[in-house]
Amino acid sequence: MSQEDVLKILKDLKGEATTKEIREAAKKKYPERTLYLYVINRLKKLERNNQIKKEGEKWKINKRK
Repeated sequence: MSQEDVLKILKDLKGEATTKEIREAAKKKYPERTLYLYVINRLKKLERNNQIKKEGEKWKINKRK
């Protein structure tokens, strides 16, 4: 699974969701893929790239300036 797929799922979830919600959405959206197993890894990479941030239990897309 790519970071872009995880970011798209997060956008589909209105820009914020818990890891569990993202994992469940990935499994539902891509049942033939193992993407849901790598969600946390992809989220952390997106966070390092400053595309998303974690606030409490929720991941949120960073607003573009």
